[in-house]
Amino acid sequence: MKPRHLLAMLSLMPLLHACGSTPESFAAQVQQAFESGDMDRVLAFSAIDDAPADLRFFLLDQVRECGEATTTCTAQAEPLDEKFKQSLGELGAQGLESPQMPEGLIVLTTREADGQGSGQLKMPYAKVGGQYRLISQRYTAAKLTELRATTNQQLLDQMLAAGIYDMTAGERRTDWKDTATALPADGGEPGQMLVKTSAALYAAAQAGDPDAAAASGNDFAKLMLSATDFSGKPVALEVRKAKLRTQALRFLHDVRIGGGWQHGDEAVLLVDAKNGAGWIERGALFLSKRDGGWGIAGKQTISYPQ
Repeated sequence: MKPRHLLAMLSLMPLLHACGSTPESFAAQVQQAFESGDMDRVLAFSAIDDAPADLRFFLLDQVRECGEATTTCTAQAEPLDEKFKQSLGELGAQGLESPQMPEGLIVLTTREADGQGSGQLKMPYAKVGGQYRLISQRYTAAKLTELRATTNQQLLDQMLAAGIYDMTAGERRTDWKDTATALPADGGEPGQMLVKTSAALYAAAQAGDPDAAAASGNDFAKLMLSATDFSGKPVALEVRKAKLRTQALRFLHDVRIGGGWQHGDEAVLLVDAKNGAGWIERGALFLSKRDGGWGIAGKQTISYPQ
């Protein structure tokens, strides 16, 4: 995380509160917030309350990345381009709409200090309540009706029809369930472990405790939130807390199992849960067993507001 110089930031605050009256000043505000890794400030000038959890995650995780000492981020205001306009049409076909008509784009350019990587994120903006805000898509009413009407059984059928990858055969199998054993209503061992680890991970996320999250039994959290990196070097607690905050949007909690099937060290469970945005997330989860624990290795789920 980049060092924050409190006096310098305080001296800028009157200017920043007053800025945003033009696209250019709004871009400067966006750049300063992203560069300082300030997720709360970014949320304050974003109108994304109706956005799915994954869209919120991608925004905040970019803030986290920009706040890293090894990354430099710059932002500038640009007009809507044809490619972006085309993408809005494609999103519309997927049941997503823009609550506000975008006025332009804030183009965020990221560069790694070692020169090994760079990228761009194009974020639409518009005036909301008289102030420029970053905006996002939301599901249309028709799409929400469709999602709510989709059953977990239909989602399971979609997962099985796509096939489950067989490591031994090196191909996807569509007959996985035919050779699996039905599990009790609570999902047996894999279901019980999923409920337990999800609850522990949610509690850790709520407390902002990366150590507890890494020790929750969730393999992904253990990998992402470890106190050391792949080379064994220590990772700053502030960096780990930032990762936990963004990843928490994707973690499931209040998990309820509706049965499932197991084939050796693989299992498929039907679940009803909530994600980090507080939305309902449900469907079929594919779990694999490794080092004595069960972890999510794939999913066919849907999510929508409660």
